[in-house]
Amino acid sequence: MKKVLVVDDEESFRKSVASQLRLKGYGIFEAEDGMMGLEIATKELPDIILTDVHMDVMNGFVMVEELQQDPATASIPVIMMTSAAQAAGAWNSGVAVEYLEKPFTIAKLLEVMGKILKK
Repeated sequence: MKKVLVVDDEESFRKSVASQLRLKGYGIFEAEDGMMGLEIATKELPDIILTDVHMDVMNGFVMVEELQQDPATASIPVIMMTSAAQAAGAWNSGVAVEYLEKPFTIAKLLEVMGKILKK
């Protein structure tokens, strides 16, 4: 079973995505901000991370930068879920970072996740 970490400070959105992915057979971890996401990712080593960009405590960019500095988490692929994809795209990352503009369908999320997880 592939493990997915969903990081988003909007609880209803995070729980909706997590619920849909559970129905598709994924093992799910949830975090409400980048700091919690960093802790869970380091402990659980998910196969992929879905994260919002704009969050309090630690945003998605900072979380990914921190993950890249740890050899255990540096290669975990990330999907940035954002309503500001073009602005977010200006950020450059060494890992597989995809941008998925909100709102998106679960079908679109599964398609992008499938491509990344097959690599």
